[in-house]
Amino acid sequence: MTTARTSRTRLPAALVTGALAALALTGCSVNSPQATTFVYAPADGVQVNGEAFDVRDLLLVSQGDGAPAVVSGAVINQTAEPLTVTVSVAGESLSPEVTVDPHASARLDGGLSNDGTEGERVVVPALEGPSGQNVEVRVSGEGETLSSTAPVLLPQGPYAIFADDAGGPVEPPEEHDEGDH
Repeated sequence: MTTARTSRTRLPAALVTGALAALALTGCSVNSPQATTFVYAPADGVQVNGEAFDVRDLLLVSQGDGAPAVVSGAVINQTAEPLTVTVSVAGESLSPEVTVDPHASARLDGGLSNDGTEGERVVVPALEGPSGQNVEVRVSGEGETLSSTAPVLLPQGPYAIFADDAGGPVEPPEEHDEGDH
């Protein structure tokens, strides 16, 4: 048998318990903030922001140790005028210069631009050091220079398309028999 007095004490107790549970659960976000609020480069390369232009997914593809390297990434022109940029890697200026239309982007690796035209590939003649390292890359144009250290990746997986200009394809490791030690 339930009396009026018993149900009156259960309601406030249930409200207090609910309020405490809600308060406890909101504290979870203090130690683990939302991941969507972090700014990051969702790619293998680095991103660099400037006034007149930005660079996205900047990296080099090479076998390393003296092999050539392809500079990969995109330059985004933020201005209303055409922009010509030059690239230098480890202090060495490279050619060709890359021209980017107003409010458009152009690939440094010779890939297709916004309008569907294929650009010229920017290549380092010989990259010293092994792949897996980081190398200083500077992109200059419109009176500003953007600089960052970019990773050097092997020409395999999605970067195998650059193998001919990056020191050749990556050979799979040799298999050994169980008896070979």
